[in-house]
Amino acid sequence: MDLLQQPKRAEKGLIHERVGWKKRFNAWRKRSPFSPYWIELMWLWKAVEWLAPHARGHLLDVGCGERPYEELFASRVERYVGLEYPPVADNLHPEIWDKLEQLRGIVDVWGDGQRMPFRSASFDTVLALEMLEHVAHPDACVAELSRVLKPGGTLLLTVPLFAPLHQWPFDFYRYTPKGIEAVLLRHGFAVEHVLPRGNFSSTVGAMMAHWWIRTLGASQRQHDGTVLLSRWRAPLVLPLIALTQLFFKACEKLSTDNGASLGYAVVAKRANI
Repeated sequence: MDLLQQPKRAEKGLIHERVGWKKRFNAWRKRSPFSPYWIELMWLWKAVEWLAPHARGHLLDVGCGERPYEELFASRVERYVGLEYPPVADNLHPEIWDKLEQLRGIVDVWGDGQRMPFRSASFDTVLALEMLEHVAHPDACVAELSRVLKPGGTLLLTVPLFAPLHQWPFDFYRYTPKGIEAVLLRHGFAVEHVLPRGNFSSTVGAMMAHWWIRTLGASQRQHDGTVLLSRWRAPLVLPLIALTQLFFKACEKLSTDNGASLGYAVVAKRANI
C-alpha cells in the first residue's frame, strides 16, 4: 500500500452480500475471538456503556456510521440525530448511493464535521465515537462540536491510541490522554473524566491478533488499509488469533498497567457561557 498516494477505492465496496449459513457464520465470527477486532470492540462497547449515562436531551452522533450503539442511548435522550461524512461512506461502500432508502433512520444528515449544517447551541449532547482520528483538522472539528452544543452541554467521545491504519486515506491521528485534553481545552471544554480502554495486556493482545492476520492470514491488502483473508491460510491462522486474544484477555486481570491502552473514552463539558 503506497501511503503517499490516494488509494483506489473498491469497486464493489467492503460489504459483500452473503446468503444462508455463510452470512450467519461470518456474522458470528466477527463477534467472536476469531475476529482480530474482538478485544478492541469489546473494550469500545464497555467504553460507550460507560459514556451513555452522561447523555441527555437532543443528541448528535457525529460520524454515526450504522449507529451500532444507538440502543445504549435511546432511553436516555429525547432525540438521536446521526450525521455522516459522504466521502468516508463512499470510500468504504461506493454502492451506498444506490441504497439510500435503506439508510432512512440511520443517517439523518450528510455533512462535514468541520462545518456542520446546524444552528449554534442546537444539541444537549454530542457523541463522537472513533471519529476524531479521521479528521485532517481536529481543531476545526472540535470548534464546530463546541458551536453546536448548548452552553453546559456534554461532549462524549472515544479516540484510539493503538490501532492499525484503517479507513485509509481518512486516518490522520492517534491520541494520548493529554493530547486529547489539550485539543478540547483550546475550544472551551472542561474535561471531567478520561477512561482508558483496556491496559497493556489488552493492547498487546489486539496488536498480536492483527499481526497474525496481516502477516500470515491475508491474501491481499484492501484500499482502505484492511486485508482480505486467504481462503487457504485463514483456517490455520484464525484459531491462533482466537487463542492469542483469549490469553491476553485473561492476562488483563494480572495487570494494572495502563501505560498503553487501546484508546480513551472522554466526558467533557462545554463552558456555560
